[in-house]
Amino acid sequence: MLAALKIGARTVDVAAYGVRPDTGENMRPAIRRMLAACTNGGERIVLPAGRYAFWPDRHGDRTTAFAIKGARGLMLDGNGATLIFHGLMNPFNLIDSQQVEVRNLSIDWERPFITQGTVRSVAEGHVDLAIDRQRYPYVLEDGRAWFTGEDWKRGVDGYNLLYDAATREILYKTRDNALGMDFNKRAEEIAPGVIRFFGKPKITPPPGTLIGLNHGRYIVTGFEVNRCADVTLRNITVYHALSHGVLASRTENLTLDAFNIVANEAKGRVFSAVADGFHLVHCKGVVTVENCAHTGLGDDFLNTHGRNCVVHKRIDERTVLVDRAGCTEAGDEVWLLRKDEVRRREVCRVAAIKQVRLENKRWGYETTFSEALPADFLEGDFFENKTWNARLIFRRNKVLRRHRARGILVTTPESAVIEKNLFSTAGTAILIEGDTDYWFESGAIRDLVIRDNVFENCLSSGSETGGKWEWGEAVITITPSHQPDSADSEPYHRNIRIEGNTFKTFDIPLVRARSVRGLAFRDNRVEHTVAFAPFAWQKAAFWFDGCREVTVARNVYADAYAGQTIWTQHMAESDLKVTDSRVFTALPCPVAK
Repeated sequence: MLAALKIGARTVDVAAYGVRPDTGENMRPAIRRMLAACTNGGERIVLPAGRYAFWPDRHGDRTTAFAIKGARGLMLDGNGATLIFHGLMNPFNLIDSQQVEVRNLSIDWERPFITQGTVRSVAEGHVDLAIDRQRYPYVLEDGRAWFTGEDWKRGVDGYNLLYDAATREILYKTRDNALGMDFNKRAEEIAPGVIRFFGKPKITPPPGTLIGLNHGRYIVTGFEVNRCADVTLRNITVYHALSHGVLASRTENLTLDAFNIVANEAKGRVFSAVADGFHLVHCKGVVTVENCAHTGLGDDFLNTHGRNCVVHKRIDERTVLVDRAGCTEAGDEVWLLRKDEVRRREVCRVAAIKQVRLENKRWGYETTFSEALPADFLEGDFFENKTWNARLIFRRNKVLRRHRARGILVTTPESAVIEKNLFSTAGTAILIEGDTDYWFESGAIRDLVIRDNVFENCLSSGSETGGKWEWGEAVITITPSHQPDSADSEPYHRNIRIEGNTFKTFDIPLVRARSVRGLAFRDNRVEHTVAFAPFAWQKAAFWFDGCREVTVARNVYADAYAGQTIWTQHMAESDLKVTDSRVFTALPCPVAK
């Protein structure tokens, strides 16, 4: 029945429900009435062009403007409309819906949950910031600066980032909280629109440097897509979102086409969404991300992953206790993994999950499986969802330096293709993980192709010291939590091919790879630039740790490119084959990081 449904077959008379642009009135009630009437399936909603305003239902409420639940074959065409939000608003929430397309609109906030300022001066004991009080209202109370919005008053919570005044990109060699200041401590207004924050700054950025002060981290998502199938978000511009631009979970087949999350240049901003551009967890089918460009993000362009659940206690032969919700649901298949080897082993099916109260007043989740668990599956081991994993197509996107941290994070056991993109990132361009010690974002790659991309001056704020919380050691960084302990350790990832790309780099590191079997770097071109002074701690073109069947072949290197070394750890000589015309010296990694 669903297959025969034509998307957008019946046009809705939006005016009949009071949906009108440019009134300045709260359109939330009218939109609610209109969506409540879309019950037959196959509706087409076309908004008249213009500006629409939305306020929360009640003071302090987190209110959804477009709550789309149980829709079938729905087309919502914004027709170029601009949606302006006030306070704690979630623009779109798609739940339990199939064959839905949202397109042709833009989203912004009247008062964003980030305050932008300009560095006036930096001294030993304070920093002076100029802040446009009309755009970013604030008050000083009890010797502290509070920032105000529509029904909210907040301090500085989360990251603060520095931006180059000329390029409006993340300032060279800076990372999270680059000034090292706590902006919630003593402050005073020394002139109209100039606040002096007291503290000891770590660095002295030049006057005119721009700064973004966050007033929250994961507040309300821009587009939330949950338990849906065949969803397309096309030709959309998001100027601000209070968390991720798009958060999708348990969704099958998702297309993000020309979905741009960008700083509102017309309003002089350098920031856009508070967190990731696209955060996709436990999706399946095919996820397609194409023709997108993001600037000003508070975190990564894209993160697609599953979740690992760590066993805290084995209760009986079929039941374990975990402390993390959302990894699985009844009916899901999982892989069992042992903490000492992290290889996918037995497959089991979840029969039931029971929430229980623990002694520390936290919640735990008793997970019962249909099958008896192996006797050696014990506390500290973990399981990974097998049912919900998606293939990824990531192509013709622009991943730019004007946002925090890394470019894209990819962890999926299904195939992935990253092709024909431009990467020019502050940190590593592509991060391939497999996290079993902090975020628990799974899992091991099995087939990834990175081809025909341009990597241009990435790592301008990458890893200077090799610290865990810096933004990556190389242009492409592969660092699962699993750390090999010998030349016989079986690798975590498999079959990663980096082919036909152009690397334009001011520094040395190209690839940092840990625990991969079948890694190829071939037919690439490496060019040298002088965009920035080199500073990365990794002084080798390649760093391979516990990798097997590694090939470096047929690449072309500019004469000025200084990389002539390959670092190796936990590898036999036969694990690495280099046939490039450039002669590389293979050396043990001087410092194990």
